[in-house]
Amino acid sequence: MARNKKQEIASLRRELAGEVLMPLNRLAGDSGTDDGERRQQLVWQNFRIKDCTTANAMVLGTEHPEFIEGHEAAAANTVELFEIMELYPAGVAGVSLDRLAQVHGHYFGSGFEKTVGKKLRQFCIEKFEYDDRTRKVKASQKVLNAMRKVEARDLVVEEKVHFKKFKDAQVQEREPVKPPPFALAAPAVHFDADHRPRYATTKMTPDELEERPMNAKGLGKGDMF
Repeated sequence: MARNKKQEIASLRRELAGEVLMPLNRLAGDSGTDDGERRQQLVWQNFRIKDCTTANAMVLGTEHPEFIEGHEAAAANTVELFEIMELYPAGVAGVSLDRLAQVHGHYFGSGFEKTVGKKLRQFCIEKFEYDDRTRKVKASQKVLNAMRKVEARDLVVEEKVHFKKFKDAQVQEREPVKPPPFALAAPAVHFDADHRPRYATTKMTPDELEERPMNAKGLGKGDMF
């Protein structure tokens, strides 16, 4: 027999009892199944999730100093969800209420007022900057300004790295080509094993003695032809 919603929430809370942090996928199970998706939506509705839009989302356990539950947890999850997924990327252009309602319904699986305890428009007026004429919501100007400063610093760092690489490349192009490491030069004369060199001596090689014609001068009396 399937358990009702209150029983499932109580079961989730028992699993969080005595814990500081617990991975969302461990607590809720496989989000690819109907049961896992339902449990995950119940966690979003009732318990605080840190880094809720990432694969490393962690649920605060009862031992965590910031542990909250119920509407308070749902409101905190909603603020983080809206800021990270919609408001920060949109910047000063803002996001419509309809879009935020759609995103909220996807993650929480329930009506906004029922989950958070107040209407979406009122919630956005309290937590963000809301333009009643355009019905669009923006992150607070203070946060956007801080983000622009961080982006500007990142651009400056990126530009410095790029300039350094360019400068190094220019220096390398101006440097003369270095000769290869010292090595013994190959002999100018090819060595032929069949041709023995003549050395600084008055003696002839045996081959030269055989090729040179002999005359009678210098032969001893006892020499015979």
